[in-house]
Parts: sequence; C-alpha cells; structure tokens
Amino acid sequence: MIRATGMMRVRNESAWCRAAVASILPVCDRVLILDDHSEDGTPEICRSVSDRVRVIPSPFRGLDEARDKNYLLGEVESTGADWCMCIDGDEILERTGFDIIRTQLQDGMGDCFSLRIVFLWNSPLTVRLDGVYGSFCRPSIFRLHTGARFPVTGNGGQFHCGSVPAGLRPCSTPAEARLFHLGYMRRSDRLMKYRWYNTTDPNNEREDCYRHMVQGDLPEVPAYLKLKHAGPLRLERIR
Repeated sequence: MIRATGMMRVRNESAWCRAAVASILPVCDRVLILDDHSEDGTPEICRSVSDRVRVIPSPFRGLDEARDKNYLLGEVESTGADWCMCIDGDEILERTGFDIIRTQLQDGMGDCFSLRIVFLWNSPLTVRLDGVYGSFCRPSIFRLHTGARFPVTGNGGQFHCGSVPAGLRPCSTPAEARLFHLGYMRRSDRLMKYRWYNTTDPNNEREDCYRHMVQGDLPEVPAYLKLKHAGPLRLERIR
C-alpha cells in the first residue's frame, strides 16, 4: 500500500491553514507542519484539524526557506512514507484531486508530479490568467528516500527553493489536479506581501521586483501594463 506524508512550512496562515491541511488529508496518511514562529494561532488551528497532523515548532531563528524545508524533509523521511506532498499554507487541493493523485502514485510511474496552480484574485470565484498566472504548474509531489534536497537559491531568505528537491524537478510529470492559491486573493494581502518581499529580497530583477503581484493595485503598476512575467491583467470566472 502506498503511503504519503504531507509537508507544509507555515507562518501566520490562520486565514487559510485549516482548509489547506484538510484538503490533503485524504491523500496523505499524516501531515507534518513546520511552524516558523507564528503569532496568529496557526499551530493550534492546524493541530485541531486531525490527530494525523503534527506541528513542529521551528528550532531556527532568521529567515531561510531552504534550510527550513530540508529540516522538515528529514522529519518526513523518518515517517517511513513512500511519497511526500508539499504545499503552502494558503493552498487548497481541489476535491477531485484525491482520486487523481492516488491513482498516479499507485501506478508508480515516475518520481515527481506537478500540480496546476490556480490563483484566485479578488474573490473565490475569480482567477487570474495572464502571463505565468495562466499556465503555472509546480512540482509538488515526490518520491522519498532519494537523497535529494532543497537548493540554496541566493535570494533573500533563500526564497523560491521550490516544493520539490532540485534533483527531482527535471523528471516531473503532470498530475491532472489543481491547487487553489488563496494568498493573493485579497488586495490587502497582495500589498502586504509586495512590501514584505521587496524589503526582504530587494532589487530582485528575476522576479521583476515582484510588480506582477500588485498589478492593478498600485498606480505605478497599472492593469494594462505588459510586465516581465505577466500583464495586461486578465481575470475570469473560475471553471
């Protein structure tokens, strides 16, 4: 029987973490969560979802995403599971995703699977579809005990190290399931994250200084603009 463990690194995700954890429990035998010193009750909310959820307080100080994920990956490997599913605390697996993912894991074809990320924008019924937002797929499920680890990225806080160890990404196979990303749905959250990213990871030209996150929200980044990674802003009703 195939065993999968969920893996999440979170900080102050009280708005979404209950739904995020609950959405992957049908796929995962257990979920391990590394809490990065949350101050909004996130650990308690996660624990309340199920006795199959284990919250691990971060033993670290300072921001280092790759370090944190490699530490959590070691904990996941100790569960004896065959597979790991890694998502963020503001992402929800669609309800039909359980059967799709379980079938692919049972088939045993490949070591890594990608999920389609759907970015909700301004409402639970609206998605963003321009640029990278319209076609974003992310490796999120991988076979354990390969020895692969998350890479140092060189970005501030070692951001953007991915949801799958670097050595497994080239062999990723699409899984016909979607993750709904809620972290950009509210304008107030987008503005807060835009400022935080540019303070923590300033002058990141590869990310176009994160302007795509606030397109249409700030006068200096109007909706009609063609940006490096997105734009003009295109929103449609979710299907």
